[in-house]
Amino acid sequence: DVWSLSLAKQTWRRLAAPMPGGPASRHVVCNVGGTVILHTFRCLDSVLVWDAASETLKEQPTSGTPPSSRGLHVAAAADGHTLVVFGGAAKDGQMVNDAFALDTRSWEWRPLAAGAGERPSPRAGACAAPLPCGRGIVVCCGAEAGGEGLVPRADVWALTLDDSGGGEWSLLLGEDAPNAPGPRNAATLSPVGSGGLLLHGGWRPFVSTYGDTHVLKVEA
Repeated sequence: DVWSLSLAKQTWRRLAAPMPGGPASRHVVCNVGGTVILHTFRCLDSVLVWDAASETLKEQPTSGTPPSSRGLHVAAAADGHTLVVFGGAAKDGQMVNDAFALDTRSWEWRPLAAGAGERPSPRAGACAAPLPCGRGIVVCCGAEAGGEGLVPRADVWALTLDDSGGGEWSLLLGEDAPNAPGPRNAATLSPVGSGGLLLHGGWRPFVSTYGDTHVLKVEA
């Protein structure tokens, strides 16, 4: 099902048209330059785009090299026409740490930072937001697959895009950074103020659900 929230009236309304392809969970939705894009485990040769006039989600065909089928991934706008998807897990639980960019002008996917180099570990349930001081995204937290279950993380990474269409990872904050939030997954990360990112909530697997809030300042 698809719902609309009126910010003016603070009321929800269920829309008539359901999600194309059937029910989905653990998907991502992102606003890229005014275009709202939804990516689910079914999105191998298309994505879903919100059409405000008809109040429906419509399939938008894509080309290039797309992300494999996954859920519990993250997505953020790297600029006004680029959606970046990172990480997540397949239906069999196998976690990944690859990243892909979708150009909304051509609707073509391309892999990012596919070569050797430092990068986040394979994880699911991380959170992401646009990079405040550049062209790219910030990814933090999430959970890895450990020998005895899920292992939460608290590291913060930046994936910066270059003019050639590639990207490069850099570690912004490690697990032991001063005043860092505790390790967690399933949190939210949102732009706030000038160069700030707001981290809220999350879950330490099978231990605690958090209600705390932290602000990360990212400087050029």
